[in-house]
Amino acid sequence: MLKRTLWGALYAAALIGFFGFSALGPYVLGIFLMLLINELANLKQVESKFPLLLFGGGLLTTGVFIEWGGAKELIVAALLYLLLCAFTLLRAVQPAREITKSFFIIAYVFLPLLYCIQITTVFPRLILFIFILIWSSDSFAYVVGRFFGKRPLAPILSPKKTIEGFLGGIIGTISVAIIANYYWNLLPLHIGVSLALGVSIAAPLGDLLASAIKREADVKDSGVFLPGHGGALDRLDSFITAAPLAIIIYQYLS
Repeated sequence: MLKRTLWGALYAAALIGFFGFSALGPYVLGIFLMLLINELANLKQVESKFPLLLFGGGLLTTGVFIEWGGAKELIVAALLYLLLCAFTLLRAVQPAREITKSFFIIAYVFLPLLYCIQITTVFPRLILFIFILIWSSDSFAYVVGRFFGKRPLAPILSPKKTIEGFLGGIIGTISVAIIANYYWNLLPLHIGVSLALGVSIAAPLGDLLASAIKREADVKDSGVFLPGHGGALDRLDSFITAAPLAIIIYQYLS
């Protein structure tokens, strides 16, 4: 437990440093993206990870030189990525199944994180704020669920998650957003609260989605990323779903 807590604190401190006090945020997310692609390829039992890793890494490297582009570049990159992954069809034993897996990885992690990387280049503290909201959602949901939880939220995928914990996570996250934004003065209040609401709803759903993927693969952890914390997917499952939604809310309300 002490080891898990220590590594969790170091992980949080590193993210605060990268996104709050440096320009390294996009590169950190790029590393996360490659780790996630590798883990999902293992979980989905992709016949060959080479196209996914090679072309994903190549597009990320190209993004460094074109400053990650905008919405059009995001779409073009995704289509190119899919086209290159389709070369798997030339060697795959079950080509239709393999291309379906590639579609899933592109939709689940490649597009959302590439979108986050684009925002990180211009507003890295927004990503840090989203991480803080996710941590708040997880913490409040756990505490409220442990002491007051009675009705399961998703009894098959995660029996320990409760409706009471889910609601506690929403209330707690909004409270943290109001307090943090008051002292940090990062966003207008209505945007900060809207982000907190979106994150507190999407984060648990992201965790459940990752649980479904791991259950299908019959594994407890997605890989080895942090000692005591499992793989990158175990640490970023909520971020994958919550961060893109929060960024959309931010851009719309701004």
